[in-house]
Amino acid sequence: MQLKLISGFCDRLIVPAVLLCFALFAGIGIALAQERSIEPMFLEIDKKYQIPEGWSILPFELEDPYKRVKNGPILTNVTHKANIEWISRWVANPKEVVPNAKMPDLGLEFEEIKAVIVYLGSIADDGLSKVKWDEYLLKREDDMTDEEYDKMDQIFQMGKGVWGRARCTICHPVKGLGGNVGVGPDLGSIVTKVNRDWLYDWLANTKMHFPDTMMAQFRFSDEEIRGLVEYVMRDTQFMPEEEYEDEDEQGDGGTPKTIEETKFLTNAEYSTIKGDSALISKGKEVVERSRCFVCHDIKGLSELMPVVERNRVKLEGFEKVLYEIRCLTCHTIQKKGGTYAPNLTEAGTKMKMDWENEFLKAPDIIRPLSQQMQKFNLTREDATFATEFMEKYLTNKKLPSGIFDNEKPSQEIVEAGKNLFYDKGCNACHAEGTKGGGVVGPNLGTVGDRLQPAYMFHHLKNPILANPRAIEPNYGLSDQEIKSLVGFLIDHVKGKEGN
Repeated sequence: MQLKLISGFCDRLIVPAVLLCFALFAGIGIALAQERSIEPMFLEIDKKYQIPEGWSILPFELEDPYKRVKNGPILTNVTHKANIEWISRWVANPKEVVPNAKMPDLGLEFEEIKAVIVYLGSIADDGLSKVKWDEYLLKREDDMTDEEYDKMDQIFQMGKGVWGRARCTICHPVKGLGGNVGVGPDLGSIVTKVNRDWLYDWLANTKMHFPDTMMAQFRFSDEEIRGLVEYVMRDTQFMPEEEYEDEDEQGDGGTPKTIEETKFLTNAEYSTIKGDSALISKGKEVVERSRCFVCHDIKGLSELMPVVERNRVKLEGFEKVLYEIRCLTCHTIQKKGGTYAPNLTEAGTKMKMDWENEFLKAPDIIRPLSQQMQKFNLTREDATFATEFMEKYLTNKKLPSGIFDNEKPSQEIVEAGKNLFYDKGCNACHAEGTKGGGVVGPNLGTVGDRLQPAYMFHHLKNPILANPRAIEPNYGLSDQEIKSLVGFLIDHVKGKEGN
């Protein structure tokens, strides 16, 4: 009897439950079928309250290079890019090859490494575009005639100049030296890794090879790229150190003992096994098992970890410059980007745009000990895009204004500021004009050309509030003292002391 009652009760529940489920699923189906749209007005309101009061709302979303979906380069053409022996050693022990390598040691056996390389070779494009080089440039230096060597050396020296002007060591260490930004691989043994055709192609169009690379797309000319390639492929700093045996490691008669080293795949052996279907299959299985696709895009494995690619084809103006130059690798804008170089969030309120425009085209040294900017060979148009954007969007309306806007500081104010500058010991960290000084802080000899007076006032009022990473102390100066200091500093103009 009880079972019958329960059965009847369940029968009465089934129909409403089915109807309820149907209604729920129907609602979900409708929601899924319709694309959710948000009124632009609500998006603007949302943006407004997500950023600190005083900041401008930007016309596009900033792309933070430090928040890439995948940190490693695309592996599709890695066998065209790198020497087979180098790839073999790299996969076996990344940090033994490049000390600052971020790739983990996967603990693969030699046979597995062989299979992985054969697999990567199988997914490569048909061939790397060939660059036409003068025949003598493909010779060893010992095999060149004196005339050929002299011509090569001219190209080499020109490339050395390009390397220096581009300040490549800001991002790339070489044998452990440099690389202050901490984003580029150590180039101390680069000649054992890449071939010159690929290096030329990479320098000409980095974004084509790796759209998410943190390296800037320098505006190098063909001649500059050829010089840079020659310098990198021939200078000893880019070659492995010669290894000498200690006396206690030598056997009788000074014969070096045999040292067991990592086994690696040679180019000759690779040519005999390239295209082996069994090895290709095994290599793909090893790559999948090792989860290489977590950090790298690999042709044929995208379904395991799909990536939503950004559409960068139609980028224009400063947004295009930001992407190509990768300004946010070093700078921050509205809490996105790097911390190596000054924060640009309020650059339009801080900098004088005439000075900034010239600086972008030919960066000079402001901070002697650190934070130098590379020379990207920006065009006049690039620099204009940047300064117009800064002036319009990278501002803070809450910062002070109207200080020495339409007046020059009196000689009395300048003299009072000068006395204050030296009384407070500012010259311990800053050079000032032709009198020298410290090198910890930026040289203030031309600060009147560079910074807006109102921003100087804001900075001196509380340096740490203006820049949380500042090491400059807060002296608790009065407004009148600060105005005197600002007057003294803006009295320093580019031509006044022959700077």
